[in-house]
Amino acid sequence: MSTIKVIPVSTRRQRNDFFALRRTLYHDNPAVVFPLNSMARLQLDTDKHPFYQHAKREMFVAYIDHKPVGRIAAIVDQMQQTHNQNRIGCFGFFEAIDDQAVVNALLASAQDWLAERGCDQIQGPMDPSMKAEFGVLVDGHQESPMIMTAYNFARYRDQLIEAGFDQIREFHCYNFYSNNPPEEQWAKLFRSRDKIFARFPQLSFRSVEAATFEKTMRDINELGNQVRAEGWGFVPLTDAELGFMINNLRRVIRYDMIHVAYWDDRLVGYIVNIPDVNWALRNTKGKWDLLRMLQMPRLLKKCPRTRVIALGVDKDFRTKGIAMLLIARLVEKFKAFDEWEFSWVDSENQKSIRAIARALPLLKTRTYQLFQKAIDR
Repeated sequence: MSTIKVIPVSTRRQRNDFFALRRTLYHDNPAVVFPLNSMARLQLDTDKHPFYQHAKREMFVAYIDHKPVGRIAAIVDQMQQTHNQNRIGCFGFFEAIDDQAVVNALLASAQDWLAERGCDQIQGPMDPSMKAEFGVLVDGHQESPMIMTAYNFARYRDQLIEAGFDQIREFHCYNFYSNNPPEEQWAKLFRSRDKIFARFPQLSFRSVEAATFEKTMRDINELGNQVRAEGWGFVPLTDAELGFMINNLRRVIRYDMIHVAYWDDRLVGYIVNIPDVNWALRNTKGKWDLLRMLQMPRLLKKCPRTRVIALGVDKDFRTKGIAMLLIARLVEKFKAFDEWEFSWVDSENQKSIRAIARALPLLKTRTYQLFQKAIDR
């Protein structure tokens, strides 16, 4: 029998094998979106990506007879451990052929590396954290994933369980299709909106423009860190990570799709939508970054899909109907896209999605699961 060798990435060839493997495994899957090569590599670049200012990682490639058959990254986020007072390490960027022995060998290599750095649990997949793509897609493989959401083989769930992992969390994606507008629901929504504005004249919305975009995003992040702190697995977004995100969003954001609510001069609510860059990437021709990038501006203008990546209300103002007003602002723009996605929604915290569902008929489209295992010592 051929021997499986799992090797830490240290050479250019091994690095190229690591990044080429995904395209090899999914080459005939029409739902898969391949990112720009430069962006895929940036997610693991310890010199350029601000995540690694507070995290470490090691990349591994599995070989059989010198052929790459799997990959994994082991990740220690010191900020996560400090904030949540645990010794959890993560695995991510996981891909493998359909061979349990390969899966086991990759996970064992990641666990050994994490154990050497004091971790007592391994959790994942995280690419590289919950601030980016995460989870195993277990339902909804027929559709392409939207921006910053993962896609993988359905078999990974069973293979992780076979390797001794337990499911610890589940997240859902919900979609609204604007070709089916609920006119009666919306009429009620707008009547409620008018009543809220009449009751609370201190409440207002402000437009976002290029000149105010960065300040608005920083204000949103400050409030968002308070709102998200109540959620499972929360880790604050650092200033460096925020700046990194802002620079990347400038290329694709539509300012009219960001809505912010103020109580007098205090920011109390926000909703942020991003056109689905994955749709544009999937429709580019060719494999080379430069060629694909030249096509992106034209395709983004035609993009029919968007993802709501952030929705939050200051906890001191949640009884004022602000969430409803933010959704009403969204509804006024519904013709801008054919399809809207709301994700991630924790299966154990459905309050936000129930509020949205009162205005929009939502369809659950995809389900992701996170897994964890104690590290044997």
